[in-house]
Amino acid sequence: MSKNKTDKTAAQQYDNYPDPDAIVHFGDVSEELVELIEETLETSEFLSASRDDLPETTLFVEAVDNE
Repeated sequence: MSKNKTDKTAAQQYDNYPDPDAIVHFGDVSEELVELIEETLETSEFLSASRDDLPETTLFVEAVDNE
């Protein structure tokens, strides 16, 4: 499968979800690692991370406007 086809398939998978600034997709890693990264992102005053019920481990990252 070509990279463009793979990218298109990945993008279609997230069509039903909000439009985050970044999507972090993890392969076969432990839940503890994902939680650590999510907590680390959440400590930033400029980022917000959230998880949705997707078949794989994914974080949605959004920029936070702290005016």
